[in-house]
Amino acid sequence: MALEDVGQIHDCARLPPSINSDDRHLDNLKDLQALEFFLVTARCSCFMQAARSLNVKASLLRKKLSRLSIHYGSPLFEHRGNALVLSQDGRRLRNQLLAHRALLALPDAFVEDQALVRVAVAEPLLHDILNRELLGFVRQHANVRLNLLRLDSNPDQEPVEADVVVWLTDPQAQAPRLSFPVAELNCLAELEYIPHIAKRYSREASRPRSLAELQDYMLVSLHDYAKMPSLQPWNSTVGTRRSGVTQVNSYELMRQMIQWSACVGLLPHYVCALDKTLQPLPDLFDRGMPMQVWMAVHRDEAHREEVARLAALVRAAFEQLREWFQNER
Repeated sequence: MALEDVGQIHDCARLPPSINSDDRHLDNLKDLQALEFFLVTARCSCFMQAARSLNVKASLLRKKLSRLSIHYGSPLFEHRGNALVLSQDGRRLRNQLLAHRALLALPDAFVEDQALVRVAVAEPLLHDILNRELLGFVRQHANVRLNLLRLDSNPDQEPVEADVVVWLTDPQAQAPRLSFPVAELNCLAELEYIPHIAKRYSREASRPRSLAELQDYMLVSLHDYAKMPSLQPWNSTVGTRRSGVTQVNSYELMRQMIQWSACVGLLPHYVCALDKTLQPLPDLFDRGMPMQVWMAVHRDEAHREEVARLAALVRAAFEQLREWFQNER
């Protein structure tokens, strides 16, 4: 068990003479990263979870652990069925490291405070466009401190406490003015809002093609739509109804009601790419209902690596789905 072969001599971690001779090989360790990788993997019992916790690639973690096992002279982990467990030598090494962790000055991924990252996203965009990307970010950065906020208003009208802000707004001739200094301000896409109905509840021959024919259908609408002047044709139709209207404050709930309750609701034109069971009704209104997607990055936080990664993630998501945002009306 020649642990002294791992790396170079660690001058700062000299063990006192009172340490048991069985642990004397810990006196000469330098590859602290490999040892920390080992301890985190032992705690997680999973290579992938350990790599997430350490914010490193799983391939790097496994390479380090493989080298550590070679220098140690025997496997440190073994599989029992689907479970990853420590071998007998692995348990011995873990106990030795934990007993002398302070003297070895081993790092700990969760000891250092992680700076909070605040991201505010309009719910439709969070639900339809960015959910998978943000889930992937969390999977890859298990030690991040992320505050994910649902944005219910325009940041150019009400202050928002966030480092990255992604919102929907009426089309603007010039960039919006925000209450915080920005390092980046981009219009990512333009959407067209169109009434939709589930195909299962409306055959092609009987689908409503005018506002008069729409009277036979329940309408479902978001409360937030009332704040958007571009959606005035829809809001006017909802506002004049004396029956057959349901208003909700959740985009996901509105989507479900359209899918399962024979309701007609206003959705971005790209939703048919997400759900083939939804049918757009583009002939109901003569006037289009466009909206724009904007992203802003707080100038005081833009230099932080996590903030830059999240901003790049948002840009990449919209670029990848650019064909969705072509106005096909």
